[in-house]
Amino acid sequence: MASYLPVLAESNTLLLAAVPIATAALWYTLRQRRSDLNALKGPHCDSWLYGNVHTVLGAELGQLEREWQSQFGDMVRLQGPFNNPVLLVMDPKGMQHVFQNSVDNFRLDRERNFFSEILLGNSLPVIDSDQHKRQRKILLPGFSAAEVKSHLPVFTVDANKLVDKWKKQIDNAGNGTAAVINTTSDMTKATLDAIGIVAFDYSFNALDDGENELTQAYQDILFSLFGKPKPQDELALSFLSILPDSVARAFLAKAPIPKLQRAKAATALADGLIERSLKDKQIQASVEHDKSKKDILSLISRAYTSDNIKMRLSDSEMVSTMKTMILAGNDTTSTSLTWALYELANHPEFQADLRREIQEKNTWEPSFKDLENMPLLNATIMETLRMQPSLGTVYRQAAVDELIPLSTPLKLKDGRTITDLPVPKGTKLLVSIDAYNRHPDVWGADSGEFNPRRWLDADGKVGTSGYNDAMTFGHGARRCLGWRFAVLEMQAFLFQVIGHLEFAPSAGSKKVIRMGGAILTPIVPEEFEKGAQMPLTISYAKMD
Repeated sequence: MASYLPVLAESNTLLLAAVPIATAALWYTLRQRRSDLNALKGPHCDSWLYGNVHTVLGAELGQLEREWQSQFGDMVRLQGPFNNPVLLVMDPKGMQHVFQNSVDNFRLDRERNFFSEILLGNSLPVIDSDQHKRQRKILLPGFSAAEVKSHLPVFTVDANKLVDKWKKQIDNAGNGTAAVINTTSDMTKATLDAIGIVAFDYSFNALDDGENELTQAYQDILFSLFGKPKPQDELALSFLSILPDSVARAFLAKAPIPKLQRAKAATALADGLIERSLKDKQIQASVEHDKSKKDILSLISRAYTSDNIKMRLSDSEMVSTMKTMILAGNDTTSTSLTWALYELANHPEFQADLRREIQEKNTWEPSFKDLENMPLLNATIMETLRMQPSLGTVYRQAAVDELIPLSTPLKLKDGRTITDLPVPKGTKLLVSIDAYNRHPDVWGADSGEFNPRRWLDADGKVGTSGYNDAMTFGHGARRCLGWRFAVLEMQAFLFQVIGHLEFAPSAGSKKVIRMGGAILTPIVPEEFEKGAQMPLTISYAKMD
């Protein structure tokens, strides 16, 4: 035993000597990782206290991003409060890494998620990791192509109601041939009516201007809560970062902040509606009689009462999922449809070609197969979703130290060139969906132009990749679960609306800017207080 003591003593000496060396090496590595982030180029920041993140979130979507992209490259360093680095990600390969290759290492932004929880509860858009995987697995069957297409008749009915309403407004206009109509408002009401029937068998009667508290409470709520942030908003988020989760949630639950009070009031109304719906329809009993149905309401209800504990949704999950469909599901689709009308109004020749394709079907009740086999219709939707993503920016936070690969080498301020970027744990990321969808390296020299024909092959058919190419629905494990639902609703509405009506720009639409923050919102700058507006000139379409 004694013969081993010198060796052991020597090993301990080496170990003790190695500790400061290893510590120094670790310090140097972490410092180097942080220095790489700090060595990124970025815009000047005037305020150490507030940072400059609010400037990009409060500007027209894409305006500053594209300016900085051309000046600094695809990875830009912004500053949060107290000079904390925030990474603006516009690199295509880097975005694929964040959303697909390393999705579990880039979590939802903790502080912003507190606000999302107030509106959506613990549903898919606001949960991470195993909880997200479990809920997604439970809900996935209800959003398959086979199940989604059963909703087409409902979409067709509500699209026709919208057409009829706009025709009446045209008839009542001074000249009787055209009317300038705020398409955003009516489109939101029409899609809300559709999702009410499809998801809950509930009639909002929003398009009929029915007195519905929830409809009024949800009007522009996402934009009012997240749009046009002020410098102090980012500072408040920074203070929340030092609070434990329970303390932060308790503070927000009682904080006398007008935006939050409105959000909580809307949430309370939605909770009441959903709970009454569950009780009135005796969902549990009806599910026991017919377990073959896979519509959204039946699916959620079965998960709610499932004997398999792992496949059972809790009370709060049940309510949160349905609430998310009302708010997030409806707002994103109605916004995309509004922007589609805007693009078609500004491209009359393509609008005419699309109308011709619609009218050649010789029916106003197209089947699912009819809609799927309409190249111009689907190319219009794909190009709208590319050019006008409903979520222009998403927020992430590194859960561990990460290394983001880059599409092209990036030159840093200190003269070094890197091909991947070390990102320390805790780093905040703004990931620009809009920048990816308009990136010249991905889409070509005309990436900033509305050109639906880019989606068609030499035979005039839609290419095979289709809706997977743009980043609008996301990628990987967090890809939008309801993307097929949204596409079918857009197909059905555009078929009826473009088939019957013609759209042209108005004086107001020529002033419209794209505001992000939450949902991509059309805003007339001098009428900012009115919220979302897309005034277009609408007239009867010529029937061939």
